[in-house]
Amino acid sequence: MEQHLPDWILHCNAADATETSPLSADVYAIRGKSAWWIFDVGANDAAVNFINSLDKNLPKNVILSHFHHDHAGNLSQISWNQLYVGKETWKHVHAGNVIENLFELDDGLHIQIAPIPNSHAKGSLIFMAAEYAFLGDANYPMVGHGKPDAYNVQQLFSQIQFLKNLNAKYFLISHKRFIAREKFLVLQFLENVYAQRKPNENWILCDEK
Repeated sequence: MEQHLPDWILHCNAADATETSPLSADVYAIRGKSAWWIFDVGANDAAVNFINSLDKNLPKNVILSHFHHDHAGNLSQISWNQLYVGKETWKHVHAGNVIENLFELDDGLHIQIAPIPNSHAKGSLIFMAAEYAFLGDANYPMVGHGKPDAYNVQQLFSQIQFLKNLNAKYFLISHKRFIAREKFLVLQFLENVYAQRKPNENWILCDEK
C-alpha cells in the first residue's frame, strides 16, 4: 500500500531535465521542534524557491543523500545552519559534518542519519524522521551502466540487511511519485533483484526498474 504523508513533511517534486532546467531530485522539509530538516536540495529554481520559502523562524539543517548534481546542485543557492554529508559527498562540496556512523537526536521527532550500502553512489546517506525513512537514490542501480541495470551483489545484500533492521515503517525514494511505500514492498523488490544473482559473479544484471 502507498501512504500519503503527514502535514509536518513538506515536499518539492522532482523534475526531469528540460532545455532550460536541469534534472532535479525530490526535496523534503521535515518540521522538527527546533529546526527544519531538509533532505536534499535539488538543482532547479523550484527547489531553491521551496527551501527559501520555509518558515525563517526555524534554522535549516540540510542532509545531502549523495553528491550527484540533481540532489546537491543548489547547495550554494541556499542558507543552512547545519549540513550533514557522507565522506564522498564532502569531497565534492567541501563543507558539512561527515557522517560515517549512525547519528541520532530528538527534535520533537526521533531523527536519524546513517550511511547506507548501495550500488548507485558511494557514501550515500539516508534520513529518518519518526516512522519515515528517506532513501534518496540508494535503491537504484549503478550509474552509467546503461541497460540492463547493474547492482553489486555484496552491496545489495548489505543494503537489504540494513533496511530490514530499520525501525521505519515507510520508505520514500527519490524521483518517484509523492508517496511513501511500505517497507515490505521496497524490500520485496530488492530481494527479487538479489534472487537474480549468478554464481561467481559480482554484479546482478536485470531489466527491472
